Amino acid sequence: MASTTTTILPKDHIKLRSTIHQKLIESGEKERLKVLLKSKLVEGGWRDEVKIACREYIKNNQNENFKIEDLIALITPIAKKKVPPQVKADLIKRIRKFLGPNIQNHHHHHIHIQSNTPNSPHH
Repeated sequence: MASTTTTILPKDHIKLRSTIHQKLIESGEKERLKVLLKSKLVEGGWRDEVKIACREYIKNNQNENFKIEDLIALITPIAKKKVPPQVKADLIKRIRKFLGPNIQNHHHHHIHIQSNTPNSPHH
């Protein structure tokens, strides 16, 4: 059997991400993942590291008129880089596990998100 590759166009990618995001919200999984992520980041020391980085920025810029937006813009990429790889991997694994029963590939090479609503034609 020949293997085929489906190219997801940027527009389709955005739509897929939006659909996945909606499914995560509707199911309550997004909130569960947020709680889990927060606890893993706190226990791993990430939160403290980010606090220290914020304090350093404020201390080093106290004579300047900086805005909170400036602090957020500076700290966000630093904070993202400091997320432990294992935490990222675990989160991705959990999202994939959640999506497993919700996504299926059809023979037309379209990715389909199954609806869990009672009026869905897929039930």
